[in-house]
Amino acid sequence: MATLLLPDFIADLQKNPAPHFARRVLQKTLQSNGSFRHDSDDHRHHGVTNAWIRYVSAGRSAYRVVYIRDLDKIHLYRAGEHSVEDNLSAPKQTSFDSAVSVGEAGPEVAAAMTAISTIDAPQVASSPPSRLRRNVPTPAIGRAILSRRNLPHKDIWLVSPFVNRSLFARTAKLGRLILDQVEDGARVVLVTRPPTDQNIQWMEALQEQSVHVVVYPRLHAKLYCFVFDDDRRRERGLRSGDRYSSLILLGSANLTAAGQVIEEVRLAEHDPENGPVSMDFLDEHDIVEEVLGDAGGL
Repeated sequence: MATLLLPDFIADLQKNPAPHFARRVLQKTLQSNGSFRHDSDDHRHHGVTNAWIRYVSAGRSAYRVVYIRDLDKIHLYRAGEHSVEDNLSAPKQTSFDSAVSVGEAGPEVAAAMTAISTIDAPQVASSPPSRLRRNVPTPAIGRAILSRRNLPHKDIWLVSPFVNRSLFARTAKLGRLILDQVEDGARVVLVTRPPTDQNIQWMEALQEQSVHVVVYPRLHAKLYCFVFDDDRRRERGLRSGDRYSSLILLGSANLTAAGQVIEEVRLAEHDPENGPVSMDFLDEHDIVEEVLGDAGGL
């Protein structure tokens, strides 16, 4: 069945300011080879003939895709927040005449399809995950957390007495992960102590992004919990769903760059008898790059 993109759909992808909007929409509607991704949860739009609605996300954004399904063609018509399906009129014939294939839809679609191909690439089979994170010779904490970015979660709990607010910036790796998970329907909770400088603007910004912030002055625990959404284990586009599970990290690292470095050094089994940690040791185990990464954050 041929899949074509109408001009309004392409314009929606180009104009939406949300990060990774085009990728998220296309990942939910197309296979990596450009063919249509079927979903039994789609339902009819009762105002436009042969129009169907696809849920892209169930979070605060509640993105939707509207497509027209004929006998031998799928026309992707509109994409956006829930309101995109309100007061919708049928596309004009001139719109159908201007429809293009995925490969002809321009650089935004091409870039998103490249990202989808990377995500959908077959994964190398790995041994069953251990219930416990033991000491390992390479950085593990940052990788374990960031590896959850494209998985569906019900809940994410980040419990840390001390927090580096820059880690939650939209340009930081952890910040992008959290925003993506909130938009995908996960409930994200940060539990921390009150900031010593009494600056709570960054906390308010997180709450505006639908992240729950809980402040507890006597907090000592450090816990990072990612609860996998078992209801979406068979979701189309999630390869080898049976091999995924929830992740719980309980240790001594705070959500600060310094805390992550200290914990990664411990996991790399640095011997204190050899003296202070050297830059050569950090470079050898990729610790600075692993913790700081892009934009100075996890």
